[in-house]
Amino acid sequence: MCFTVSIFASTHVIETDTGALFDHPEDYTPFFHVSAFAHPSLPFVTGSEPDRISLMEWGLIPRWTKDEAAAYELRDMTLNARRETIYTKPSFRDAIVKRRGLLPVNGFVEWRHDGPIKQPHFVRMTGSEIFTLGCIWEEWTNKDSGEQHRTFSIVTTDANILMSYVHNAKQRMPVVIPKTDRQAWLHAEDREIIEPLMRPLEEGLLEAFPITREVSRIKVNPTEAELLEPVGDVIT
Repeated sequence: MCFTVSIFASTHVIETDTGALFDHPEDYTPFFHVSAFAHPSLPFVTGSEPDRISLMEWGLIPRWTKDEAAAYELRDMTLNARRETIYTKPSFRDAIVKRRGLLPVNGFVEWRHDGPIKQPHFVRMTGSEIFTLGCIWEEWTNKDSGEQHRTFSIVTTDANILMSYVHNAKQRMPVVIPKTDRQAWLHAEDREIIEPLMRPLEEGLLEAFPITREVSRIKVNPTEAELLEPVGDVIT
C-alpha cells in the first residue's frame, strides 16, 4: 500500500509540471516524508478544475458519511483504494466514475521486509523531479459545523518488478499516471478507458534506494530532508 509520500518541490516546479496554478500558494507546506495517518493537506489537481491546484486532505470521506465521528473513523480506512475493488466498494464506486484527480509527488516511501528488519526505501521517478499519482476524491460537509472537507484516496495496483522487490510483503504500488495519460485519467468517462490506466507502471521509469530507518519513527519530523539521503545503492 502507499502510506508515506514526499512532496517538497517548489510551487513553480509543481505548476510547471501539472500546467495548473495554486489557488493559495501561501498555504502549501512542503513535506519530505509525511504519513497518511496524519491526514495532511497536499497539492491536488481535479478533473473538474484541471487548471487549479488546491489542497486536499489525505483520507477520503464519502459524501454520505453521517457525522464527524464516522468521518474520522472512516478516513483511516480510505487512505488507499485498491484497483480491484474500486468500482464496487461503496466508499469509492461513485468517485472513480465522477471524481478522479492527480497528486504530484517527489516520491514515496515503502518498506522492504527482511526477516524482522523493515528497511525503508525512497522511490522516485528516474530523470524527473516530480510525477503524479492517480487518486479519487470527495467533498463532504460536516452538518453540525457546516465545514467542508475535500479529501482523497490514492489508488493502488499490483507491484511491478521493482516494487515487488521493494514492497515485498504486500506486492502493491500506487498508480502512477504518466504525463501522456493525465488528461484521460482526469476526463475519461468510459470504464474501458479508465481501468487500463490503473495498471502497474512499466519497468525502468522508477528507481529506489534505502534510507535511514529513523524515518519509521512515529514522531519523526516530516520536514527533515536528511532522512531521505541514500544509505545504500540505487535500485532500478
